[in-house]
Amino acid sequence: MDILGAVWHLYVGQSWVGTLTPTGADETWYYADFVEGDAWGNFAPWFTTAFEAFQSGDEEAWQNIFGQLHMMGMALVAESGATYENPTVLIDGSSAWFVV
Repeated sequence: MDILGAVWHLYVGQSWVGTLTPTGADETWYYADFVEGDAWGNFAPWFTTAFEAFQSGDEEAWQNIFGQLHMMGMALVAESGATYENPTVLIDGSSAWFVV
């Protein structure tokens, strides 16, 4: 699956959190534009706190948040049906970074 050539929908459980449209990549991260989904309001505090912890270098805190999101069933799903379970996704406004 060509990750850069697909549009990805971010879910936590059955809740659509948002859409990621990849714009590039480096050795570690895929970069994407982020558009909020129907459930963004429910999960925004989780992603905001995770991003702030990541930015401050508090790896334990952001890993803890992602552990909880993963337990709820976080996934990236392409329009083709391709799915990546338990990705790491950082979101800051309309920008996102992710690892699958």
